[in-house]
Amino acid sequence: MEKFLIVKDTTSKVRRFNLSGRSLDFKIKTVPEGAEPIQWIKDAIVQLVNKGTEGLAPHDMVGFSFCSKDFKNGEGWIRFQPASEITIGDIWNTISSIYQSNSKGLNTETFCFRVTSVHLPYGSGRVRKFNNFEEECGARQGIVVINNIDNLCLPRALVVAIAYINRDPEYRKIRRNIQKIQEQKTMQLLKDSNITIPETGSGIPQMQQFQEFLQGYKLTVYLYGNKGRDVIFEGEDAGKHINLLYHDDHYNVITSLTAAFACNYYCEECHIPFNNKNDHRCGGTCAACQQTPSCPKDGQNKINCEVCKRAFRGQKCFDNHKTHNICSEIRRCEKCFAIYRNTRKHTCEEVFCKTCNGHVERDHLCYMTIDKGSPKIANTLFVFYDLETMQEKKLEDGSLLHQPNLCVFVQCCDKCINEEKLYFCQKCGFRQKILTENVISTFMGHILNMRKKFKNVTVIAHNGGGFDHQFILNHILTQTDLVPELIMRGTKLVSMFLDNVRFLDSLNYFQMALSKLPKVFGLTEIRKGYFPHLFNTTDHQNYIGPIPPLETFEPDNLKCNDREALLGWYEGKVAENYIFDFKKEFVEYCVSDVDILAQACLKFRQLMIKEGNVCPFTESVTLPSACNKIFRRNFLKPNTIGLIPKGGYRQCDNQSKIATQWLLLEERDRQINITHSVKQKEARVGGVKVDGFCAETNEVFEFYGCYYHGCPKCFKHVRNTPLTDSTIETLEYRYEATLAKSSRIKELGYTVVEMWECDFRRLMTDEMLNYTESHPLTLYLPLNPRDAFYGGRTGNAKSFYKTKEGEKIKYVDFTSLYPYVNKYGKYPLGHPTVHIGEECSKLNLETTDGLIKCKILPPHLLFHPVLPVKMNNKLMFVLCRSCGESFNQEPCEHISDDERALTGTWVIDEVRKAIEKGYKILETYEIWQYIIDQYNKDTKTGGLFNEYINKFVGIKQQSSGWPYYCDTPEKKDNYIKEYFEAEGVRLDPVKIERNPGLRQLGKAVITSFWGKLGQRENQSKTSIVREPGEFYNMMTNPSININSVLPINEDALLVNWESKEEAYSPLSTVNVVLAAYTTVQARLKLYEYLERLEDRVIYYDTDSIIYVSAPEQYDPPLGQFLGELTDELEDEGAGSYIKEFVSGGPKNYAYKAWSSSKECDVTVCKVKGISLTYKTSQVINFDQIMKMVLEDEETEAIPITSKLIKRTSDHNVLTSNTTKLYRPNSTKRRFSTDGSSYPYGFKKHKQNNIT
Repeated sequence: MEKFLIVKDTTSKVRRFNLSGRSLDFKIKTVPEGAEPIQWIKDAIVQLVNKGTEGLAPHDMVGFSFCSKDFKNGEGWIRFQPASEITIGDIWNTISSIYQSNSKGLNTETFCFRVTSVHLPYGSGRVRKFNNFEEECGARQGIVVINNIDNLCLPRALVVAIAYINRDPEYRKIRRNIQKIQEQKTMQLLKDSNITIPETGSGIPQMQQFQEFLQGYKLTVYLYGNKGRDVIFEGEDAGKHINLLYHDDHYNVITSLTAAFACNYYCEECHIPFNNKNDHRCGGTCAACQQTPSCPKDGQNKINCEVCKRAFRGQKCFDNHKTHNICSEIRRCEKCFAIYRNTRKHTCEEVFCKTCNGHVERDHLCYMTIDKGSPKIANTLFVFYDLETMQEKKLEDGSLLHQPNLCVFVQCCDKCINEEKLYFCQKCGFRQKILTENVISTFMGHILNMRKKFKNVTVIAHNGGGFDHQFILNHILTQTDLVPELIMRGTKLVSMFLDNVRFLDSLNYFQMALSKLPKVFGLTEIRKGYFPHLFNTTDHQNYIGPIPPLETFEPDNLKCNDREALLGWYEGKVAENYIFDFKKEFVEYCVSDVDILAQACLKFRQLMIKEGNVCPFTESVTLPSACNKIFRRNFLKPNTIGLIPKGGYRQCDNQSKIATQWLLLEERDRQINITHSVKQKEARVGGVKVDGFCAETNEVFEFYGCYYHGCPKCFKHVRNTPLTDSTIETLEYRYEATLAKSSRIKELGYTVVEMWECDFRRLMTDEMLNYTESHPLTLYLPLNPRDAFYGGRTGNAKSFYKTKEGEKIKYVDFTSLYPYVNKYGKYPLGHPTVHIGEECSKLNLETTDGLIKCKILPPHLLFHPVLPVKMNNKLMFVLCRSCGESFNQEPCEHISDDERALTGTWVIDEVRKAIEKGYKILETYEIWQYIIDQYNKDTKTGGLFNEYINKFVGIKQQSSGWPYYCDTPEKKDNYIKEYFEAEGVRLDPVKIERNPGLRQLGKAVITSFWGKLGQRENQSKTSIVREPGEFYNMMTNPSININSVLPINEDALLVNWESKEEAYSPLSTVNVVLAAYTTVQARLKLYEYLERLEDRVIYYDTDSIIYVSAPEQYDPPLGQFLGELTDELEDEGAGSYIKEFVSGGPKNYAYKAWSSSKECDVTVCKVKGISLTYKTSQVINFDQIMKMVLEDEETEAIPITSKLIKRTSDHNVLTSNTTKLYRPNSTKRRFSTDGSSYPYGFKKHKQNNIT
């Protein structure tokens, strides 16, 4: 019985790319009484996978995605892999993880499971003797059709091709298989090459195997249908050419490329057919002799040069390298086999480091480098634009398709950028243009024309990544053959590059609505108006009459305050009998938006260049990246910030865990002791570093990660292509180095025990996995610094609270908490000293700074735990691991330390605080010990980021103007003196004046700085692929993982991919330890107040606290400087306070407060993931949340339906009705019915009554 219900089943095909897709919208059937729910759902997923993969061949590459329209984090995917390697366990684990990460308080009933498969070229036999393809071949002399009914069409084709190339006298017999001579030679080829053809026929792996066997031949396989432009396989340059044609799962022989592809000339280097000899100029360069065009294969053996030790492609190639002095310029090292230029001395094990911009030792340590650049100003054009759209076209699901019918853009160049009132520029043309016909194609035509006139073109729209740029990208994908570079997060564009044109989103610099920009930047002459977007229809384009109906302005989709402002404006227009001219109003509204955007961006740019020496729009794509550049260009000192090596400081690669598992099993099975890097820093024999060594048996143990060592079984093709992470290496080079190392160790007299990663994974059983996972040594795996990077502390300590007599609920938050930490906090310098195992016990944690990986036991009785842990897809603070993992709602009954203890990596400062509060370290596995730098308040010197923060804090403070009480020269002098004493920043009285734009700059630059330091380095990328050969190469590229493939049309795909963990290149702007130090010191600053307020705390969120205040009890002091607390209710008037509070979980709360300025109660409601418009606030509000929290599990989830603008995967923009289900979700602590809570693992000690 199927345990799921298919709601919708759709399929699609893109034949040019051999791509098939199947999308299953489904619901899980109700779990019957007595059945185990989790097993029921798992069985349903198994059935679903089987249904989705029906009919797939074992060698097909298959990817999956799982989604729901209500998933907050978007869809999740399972990377592409051969169908034969799919495991239900992997799919189930991924789907479970995706669902859990998206189901925080929201739910859905309908899910979508997508299966995308790619049929990589494989061939066997032809079922039919004649078809259209064969008829076409019969009309052309350059193609020999292979007729067979077995699975051997590839080797048969090779036999025929070789006979033709070598002018075999029996060619005619071989071609026609007379006396079965073709079959006999085919079997002989298979025997000689020791190649086995799968039942499904030959594919790329077999092509690679034949290519490696057929020395002196170059195999190229063309895809039928695009006149030779699509190549699915191409071997390395060598000797004679074997050209095959692949069509309909079958291989045929090409005897003439020009005849086969119906052209007069064909360039094999570029794969381009052409008819006029002058129509094509080949730019290929011979890799051996460095001459153009590339040397042809003469059919001779390679010629080795005894001087430079390199091999050349025949006599002409050899002579070229002598004639043009290549022999003296490029050489090969006989020791390490590296090819190098003789312009500098070669040193083995030396590499070129992109970060250090020089040749260094392979194991060297890098530092963040000073940016010596300058703002790109010359020959630059800026274009600011906005689109307006109609929503008339209704799709099958009821969604409305957005179709642009107006584009307004403003442009300015380096010549006219400082002239505000300008109609026409001699260099860039008209300042403003208004497009009303074919707006996207016309606008793009203009941009493509301007890019020829300027070196750099920057195109900016507000929320462009989510809206405006989507229409541009859709146009590029469907109407052009352009291939832009994309940086995407889901379907949203972070940036798009088209040669010298960059498309940016100003929302990545100003996290606010466009309507807020005039006030923020002091643009007093302009403001954003109102427009009835729903009135923008075909019928109304020429409308002149009374103001359109109120509902066309969509007032209920605005925030309550914005709605009130709109209603007031609208009533005024109605009262004055305002005549609404649609065309005039339409254009003026859009012009106003573009003016706001352009003026705000240009003012921001001007200030950033003046104060930071960085142009935010030509040198970065987001504000954090611009801030990072400001720091590196103006404040970074040499050799201060170390860049953490990708493999860590113990030089362990990403296979270290699985390698350790194998070594542990070898120890167990052989009953021996193996020395390896998890026990100590490294094992060496004869000066050679090895994975493991047993002195008693004289055995060396080597574990080969398949990618690192170039496994010939896993990577049968593209073995000679430079690797993305090391362009001087190939898989074949790595494999040769592995064999050479093994041979050398054996020559030294040791026995070498070897294991390849792929073989070990196949051998691994559940018993072996359980043994290794539970082995204590696995805890000694190298410390991962990213494990110490935890976010802010957010949660509710009470689910509801109503003040009693004399009480007030106060809401305080820190002034610039993270900038405070950046200035006053401690930060590690350079690279750490690494201590492992017993070495750690020699260190005194009271005087040691850095990171620690340890096992630590929390106390039972602590209202606010100290240490964060990541469990259940949440950041939690628990006193018992087992209680937290199971959400145990009862007092902790776990007795053993193993059940309660936490194992993790933390900054030592946080562990020190934990020990102070009663935590006990049970075992320490590794410590990274750093030298620390910190600002000295007395001398006002030191601190890694002090100068950066001081400059922009000073700018922010000066541009805020004089405080209201500074009305005399003496008071102004005292203000400047007090500020210097408090912050160490000396304000310039001449510069103290209100300047909203400059204040925004100072505020933005100090708050957006540190996050870039913790950026995840191996980000996913999206590529537009227009050629099948390029697509197949990506599918078989050993350095990358394919996450998802989206067909745009028959000629283009969007491929989302990321580098393998072993292959990505670290960023030169990231140090996650500095990011970890930032967040930990912010948490500790918050904890100073949490521990003093104890159970009076109601709610906390990174940099704020809501607590109960009562007479004679401690109140945190308020202040005005960095890191001091301020009253969050100050805007409601002095003395305002909260009377009632309710929370449904983190970032999910509401309160009722007394406003002294309004002299009445006001309510505030905030729920993450739900936009609280007027319409939504009628459903989700203080009273409703309180009702649901008090009813607890008895209440049902509330459906919230709202209109949202969404982007489709093919970059269309829709308005659709979306329904989310809201319910309280307080799961970070153990809550009682009275609203109070305790952390998981909390347990009061039993007290004996003594009489």
